[in-house]
Amino acid sequence: MEIIFRTYQNFNSSIFDLISGETEVKQTTGFSLLLAKNSDFLNHFCNYKKLTAEIGKIKIKDYSKIVINSELLLDESKRADIVIKFYKNNKPDFLLLFEAKSISVETNSEKICGQLNSYIKKNKSTIFANFKIHKVLLTRNKIFEDGYITITWDEIVELLLNYKSRNELINDYIHFLSNIKKSMKFYEKEVYSIPAGNSYKYQSKYPFIYECPNRGNFIMKKKPLFLTFRNKGGTMEKLFGLEDKIIMNPQQDLFDFYQSDYSDEIKNRIKKYVEAFWGQDSLPNEKHQFFILSETNQIMLKHKPKPKKNNSFRAYYKLSELLNEKKIIVNTEN
Repeated sequence: MEIIFRTYQNFNSSIFDLISGETEVKQTTGFSLLLAKNSDFLNHFCNYKKLTAEIGKIKIKDYSKIVINSELLLDESKRADIVIKFYKNNKPDFLLLFEAKSISVETNSEKICGQLNSYIKKNKSTIFANFKIHKVLLTRNKIFEDGYITITWDEIVELLLNYKSRNELINDYIHFLSNIKKSMKFYEKEVYSIPAGNSYKYQSKYPFIYECPNRGNFIMKKKPLFLTFRNKGGTMEKLFGLEDKIIMNPQQDLFDFYQSDYSDEIKNRIKKYVEAFWGQDSLPNEKHQFFILSETNQIMLKHKPKPKKNNSFRAYYKLSELLNEKKIIVNTEN
């Protein structure tokens, strides 16, 4: 039995549809909730390169308490978008003070820095007392300001998409961000859609490998974030994160590949695939592309989108285009 949650006219709803506000309030409140509900991702985020450059590497288990505030009331009219307070031995250690602007608008660096500094000036001896304060700007466009950790929404989404232990809550948040008008350029990046044919090789019993010749229309113009496969009728049911692409001639290069510095896991996955579909006596003697698909970084497309007219073409799609709830989509590039 399938149980589905929907709000208003939304076909697929999530907890993020319950958070009020259409500006950065909804976006930062959702991100705060995600951090608070997933300690492993919180640790992953805190060790993002732009944060460690300022605060060094940390392990959240070394802290006795971490408090994540969303819309922290500073006075009668001012609220801090996100405040993450770290305590050691129950005593204040440091905090991350975020000033965020919506994913859909460009940001004036002078204005956003001024807002953040006014928060600190008025509250340094009260709410922020005894904490070392690190200032974080979260914006659509890149900002370069000394004394500030600057992160874009693009980078947040990339962190989420590349996080190997993604769960339903993270997928829902990615889905939510992708459907905001004038969203980030990140969603201009592509998903590569392949007509099914023999692509059922990617099923779990064949260690999430997809291969095809490295010639003609089989060659990808760009490395995509995800691969998806079109079933009979053109429907797409799942996105698979692309971990790596390896080009080699199976008949000539397999031995060297098995001796290479690729991980044993990837070598074994390729080996199982080769044994299942070719064996040692019928290895092709031409370059092939081997796509290493993620076993965990996957997104279900419950609405099963499909192109207006299905045929044998391979096409690129915007991630946001596939994540919205339209049944019929138009390919962006062959």
